[in-house]
Parts: sequence; structure tokens; C-alpha cells
Amino acid sequence: MRSPLPLILSLLLLGFAPCAQAARDLTFYLISDVHVGMDYRKTAPPFGADAFNAHVAQTLEVLAKVPGTPWPTEGPVAEAMKGKGPVPRPLGMIVAGDLTEVGNAKQWQDFDRMLPWQGSTPAKYPTFALAGNHDGGTTSPVRLGLRERNRGMLAAGLVTKLSADALHAAWTWQGVHFINVNLYPGDGVKAGAKAGSMWDPESSLSFLKARLAEIGATEPVVIAMHLDFSARSTWWDQPKRKAFYEAIRGHNIIALLHGHTHDITRLTFPEDKDYADFGGQGPRFDCFSAGAFKPDAKEGKPYPGPRYPCECYVFRIVDDVLVAAHYTAEPGGWNTSKHAPQLTFVKKIK
Repeated sequence: MRSPLPLILSLLLLGFAPCAQAARDLTFYLISDVHVGMDYRKTAPPFGADAFNAHVAQTLEVLAKVPGTPWPTEGPVAEAMKGKGPVPRPLGMIVAGDLTEVGNAKQWQDFDRMLPWQGSTPAKYPTFALAGNHDGGTTSPVRLGLRERNRGMLAAGLVTKLSADALHAAWTWQGVHFINVNLYPGDGVKAGAKAGSMWDPESSLSFLKARLAEIGATEPVVIAMHLDFSARSTWWDQPKRKAFYEAIRGHNIIALLHGHTHDITRLTFPEDKDYADFGGQGPRFDCFSAGAFKPDAKEGKPYPGPRYPCECYVFRIVDDVLVAAHYTAEPGGWNTSKHAPQLTFVKKIK
């Protein structure tokens, strides 16, 4: 009879072996609508651009403290992140448009200084920035500056593909593909708008289609843009939304990231009206908006200050699980509004 000792030793060694590392573990943040240079001239007293930019810098300092924050203590994210440690340092932070208030050279220089793509002080993390409607047209300082940033990021290996004019960008983190289409995915301006204006998406839909053609249909994809996906939106019309839907419906789009509304939301695209108009068949996709740095203010009233110390969506993908939670730096860190259960999200990705 063979001795059972080798088997016993093998089982003991397996018991002391370290846990297998995740095949994929990546974290990224979403912020939006920074509006550098905003000047509240009609508040009482006025709250000028320098004061507002100081608020932006203070918010960035708050964001710098997100890594190491414990995850929510209850709910689906708490369960999914159990035993996986606190929030990691992100691979990057996506800024979903309206980087500046009016898109002039001074405001762009201030944004580029405060949120440099390299992720050095004060932004802390590599920053992937998108143009919004406040950032001007095709020859604005913001769009020209974004082209130069993107070329620098390509040379540094932070992005892997650019559009011909370098405005749109794509990169891959641990098998998850990210595509930045800036204002919105479209070819040509909407009806009544001028080419070259802030309404010009600069062939972003063509860039998106070309990138998706290089990606397997089941590979996970995240798309970032500025405008929202509401069926009520007139900022990009329904034919363009339908063309976008047709471009992505055959792909594994795990998240659509946007800004523009200043609302903190998790919705689906297409919404019911668009979904019916698009044929009522096919997938629907999860959309996330982190909020804004710029608060609403009333004429003749004091500057109200921000809703929260910061508004940031935190995403983590571990193996085949995506979690999303909204960070506000309130006590405990996370959004505790009545909408918090809707904002906290877990799903399996293919």
C-alpha cells in the first residue's frame, strides 16, 4: 500500500498557497464639467474666476485622497468588493467635457496646468480630457490644446490610437478598450449648425466605427463623451443618436460615460422613446454621469458653494465584475442621497 504522506503534504501546501491574483484588476475615475474660469458676476458679492479656480484646485486635493478609501459598507458594491481592499489608485481619471467656461486661451492654460495629462501635482492622476460644448469649435484653444495633449499621451504610451487630427483617442487597460469621442459620436454637424463650430463632432463616429472594427465583438468597451443620452436632448438629434446606436449595438459596451447635465445619474441608453423608435430590439447600455464642479447660482444671492466636496464616479473591474460607486467625500466618503442606491452598481461583464 502506498504511503498517504505525499498526498497529505500536497494538500497542506495548497492550503498555505497564496490566493490567486485577479486576471484583471483596474480602477478609473470619472469627473466632468470642471468649467475652469467660471465667473459668477451676478452673485452678491461676485465670485470671480480666480476664486472659482481655487475651488477647482481644492476639489482636486479632495480627489487625491480617494485611493485608500474603504468601499461602501453595505449594498452590492460592498458585497462585490469584500476582501479586495480599499479603493486603489486609478490608472487614470476621465474628464467628460466642459473643461472650461468659454474655451479661451487663458482658461485652457489654467485647465492644462491644474489637470495635466501626466497626472503630476495638482491633478495627481493621469488625466484623459474631452471637449464639451463650452470648449469652443474646431480651432478653439481647447481643441487645439487637446490635440497636443493627445500627441504627448500617444508618445508616452498612455493612449494607443488617435484620429487623423489627434482629437479623438483610444487606449486599452488590461483588455478593456476605452474610446474618447469628445463632444458626441457623429459625422457632420446637426441641422442648422455651422461646420467648425462648437457643434462640430469632427468625424468622431467614423473614428468610433473604425476602432470598434478592430475590436472583437465580445471584448469589453467603455465609450466616453460629453453630451448625455436623453431622448429629450436637442444637443444632438435623434438621427445621430440612432446612427450611434447602430454602430455599437453589436459590441460589448460595458459603460457609456458622459457629462453635460451636471446631474449625478446612472441611466440606460436608449431610453424608452428612442428604443421604440430604433426598432425596440437589441441591447441597452448603462450610462454614468458624475456631476459637475460648477454649482448653480442665483442672481443677487451669495455664491452657494459646491453640492459636495467633490463629485466623482469610481469604477473598478476585477476579473469579470464591474462595480461603480459615486464618491462625494461626505462622512464615510460615498454619496448618501436618496438616489445613492440607484448610483451604486455591480454587474458581470463578458
